[in-house]
Amino acid sequence: MNNTVVKIDDWLISPDANHGEVEIWEAGFDVDRHVVYSKFGAYKKVFLRPSNFIKRFYHSVYPLPIEEWQCTDQVELYNGFCTIDIALDVKFQATYQYALSNIEILSELNDHIKEAYYVLVTDIVYRELLDLSDGEWVQEGLDPVEKVVCKKINEMLILQNIQSQITCRLTPRFDKFPDVEFAKDSVYFCVLKKSFEFKDQQKKELFRQKQEEERQSIEHQRLQLEQMNQIAELDRQRLALQSENSKLLLKERILQQQEQFEIKRELHAEKIAHNNELKEMSLLADLKRKEKEQLKLRENEEQEKTNVIVHNSRLKEREIEADTANFENEKTKWRETKARDHTQELEFKQQQKQIEFDTNINAKRRYEARRLGLQEESFAVRQKSDIYLKREIELLVLEKQRLALKLSIKDAKKREKEIVRDDDGQDFDLRRDRGRD
Repeated sequence: MNNTVVKIDDWLISPDANHGEVEIWEAGFDVDRHVVYSKFGAYKKVFLRPSNFIKRFYHSVYPLPIEEWQCTDQVELYNGFCTIDIALDVKFQATYQYALSNIEILSELNDHIKEAYYVLVTDIVYRELLDLSDGEWVQEGLDPVEKVVCKKINEMLILQNIQSQITCRLTPRFDKFPDVEFAKDSVYFCVLKKSFEFKDQQKKELFRQKQEEERQSIEHQRLQLEQMNQIAELDRQRLALQSENSKLLLKERILQQQEQFEIKRELHAEKIAHNNELKEMSLLADLKRKEKEQLKLRENEEQEKTNVIVHNSRLKEREIEADTANFENEKTKWRETKARDHTQELEFKQQQKQIEFDTNINAKRRYEARRLGLQEESFAVRQKSDIYLKREIELLVLEKQRLALKLSIKDAKKREKEIVRDDDGQDFDLRRDRGRD
């Protein structure tokens, strides 16, 4: 029997017990509601804060926030056979009229409302619950009572200039039947009737759910079999496609490998040819560079030799000019000697220039002969397989020829210096003889 009472409790608080549309009380809250208390000397005023309000030093702004207030309590009916738990969720906001009538407590309006109206709110709930004299509410549930309680509390608060929105939840609990002395027989019979109806309805619902579960299980198994057949067919098709794709992929890979091998072979051949060309160009560039260096060195040496000869010539001309100036005032016999000496000196210079010209011609001939020999040797060596060894040999030959040419140039310079020195000694002896005369 206790289980039956618990099931009735569940039915009374279940969502299916509340029939009809839920009426919503429009409270008209304003989240930005503030009142301004203006005090300037003896002048006092309270007004709602406007949108373009600018606060002054004589203004005090008090917000009127939306407050949430929860009230819980219990009421026992029928000598303790039924206990109803009360849960009230009160959302309220004070209006400007309420704030105007309570200027002295503007900063504590919400706390004042809770303290002042708690008894009135609970009295409304108590009165409605104590009016439940018969057992009809057991069949209908407590939803109509909750609506009436919310409506009356809202009306009471709005008459006091308090905007509100109430949510009431009444939860009944019944005691065990054997331990209860009933104050009202109709309530007892209504509970038994509702218990029987609830059990019968529950059995029907369980039977319907069981049949529905069996039907769904059969349908689920049928769908699973169909799905398994489809999956098997798809697996066969997928395996066939994979086999065909594998064959095609293998053929494509073979073709790609052949193409890659051919491309790599061509690239390798091009690379070898390019490297050989680069090496040959590098060797030719080195050879040209060394030839230019040798030519430049030879030109520098010839220029130095020419500069020495020109310098010596200038020195000799100065000496001749000095001798000519000294001997202009001498006798006529000295003029003949001077002319003869001058003629000899011109002949010596002509001989010296001829020697220089012959030396340059011989050097150029030797250089051309060596160059032709080097070119022939370079062509012969280029035909050999070992290119690096050929170039090293050429470099050694060129270095040897350069050293030989350098030594020959030094010997020629040395001989020219000795000739010049001998000529200077003869001139000095000639001048000394003339001085004696």
